[in-house]
Amino acid sequence: MDIDWRSWHLFLAIAECGSLNKAAQSLSSSQPTLSRKLLLLEKQLGRTLFDRSTRGLVLTDFGQTLLEESRNMAASADKLQRLVQGQDISLSGTVRLSVNEMVAQYYLPSILPEFLNLYPRLQVQVVVTNQITSLDKRDADIAIRMVRPQQQDLVMKHLCDIELGAYASDCYLKTAGCPTTPEEFSQHRLLGFDRDTQLEEGAAALGWSIKNEELYFRTDNMPLMIELASNGGGIVFTHSEVAEKVKLIPIDCGIEIPPLPVYLTCHRDVQHNQKIRSLMDFLADNLFQPWLKR
Repeated sequence: MDIDWRSWHLFLAIAECGSLNKAAQSLSSSQPTLSRKLLLLEKQLGRTLFDRSTRGLVLTDFGQTLLEESRNMAASADKLQRLVQGQDISLSGTVRLSVNEMVAQYYLPSILPEFLNLYPRLQVQVVVTNQITSLDKRDADIAIRMVRPQQQDLVMKHLCDIELGAYASDCYLKTAGCPTTPEEFSQHRLLGFDRDTQLEEGAAALGWSIKNEELYFRTDNMPLMIELASNGGGIVFTHSEVAEKVKLIPIDCGIEIPPLPVYLTCHRDVQHNQKIRSLMDFLADNLFQPWLKR
C-alpha cells in the first residue's frame, strides 16, 4: 500500500482543525474535495480515521495512533523545505514577512518602496497579524516580534526598544481634563483591548488595575485605537513616536511604563538564503531608524 504524503498532510490538517471546513480553509481547498480525499484515504487504509458528528470530527483510536508520526513527517517535510530554501542564492521569487498591525501601519510603508526598488525581481508578501506566526511551518520567512523569541531554532537580532506612554488629543484633554494619577485615569475614557490581555497584564505588573471589561471602548485593532484617540475619543497607551506623529499629547500617568523590545527573527535553516538575508539586512538598517535618529 503506497499512500502519498499529501494524504497524511490532509489527515493532519483535519485532525488539528477538528472539522472539514476549517481544514479546507487552512489548505486552500474546498470542503467537498477534502471530504472525498479523506474517504479515499480511509478506503486505502481499510479503517476509519474519524468519528463524524454534528460537532465535527473526532479521531478514532486508530487515527490517534497515527497522529504523532504524521506530525513528525510534517516537521521533517518543513525542515527539508527550509533547508532547500536556505540554499537558494537567487534574488528573485518570494519572501514572506510577518508583522503586527502597528508595524504594518506606521513603520513599513515609508521604507518598503526603497527595498522594492533595490530588488525589483523580489516579491514581498506581508502577513499582518498580532499572533506569533510559525517560522517552523513556514507561515513566514521573517518575523518582527515584540517579545523575545524563545525557540532554539530561531536566530534573532534585537532592533530597538520602543518607548511607550499614555496619550490623548488636545480636544479630549480640554473637554475631560488631564489626569495625573492612576486613580484619576480610572475616571477617564481609556481605549483598550477586547480579547487581547496585554494591557491588563502590563498594568498588573505595574500595580495598576485595568480590566478590559471595564473599558468604555474596546478593540483588538491598535491602529483604530490610535485614530480614535486622535479624533478626541479618549486616552490610548501606545508607541511614543507614533503618538507624536499623529499629534497626540503625552500624559504623565504617574507610572513609568517599560519600553517594548523589538526583535527581527528567522529560522536558522534559512538565515543564509539570499532573498531572506537581503530583506533582514534591509529591515535591520532601516525599519526603526527614521524614528530613532530623530
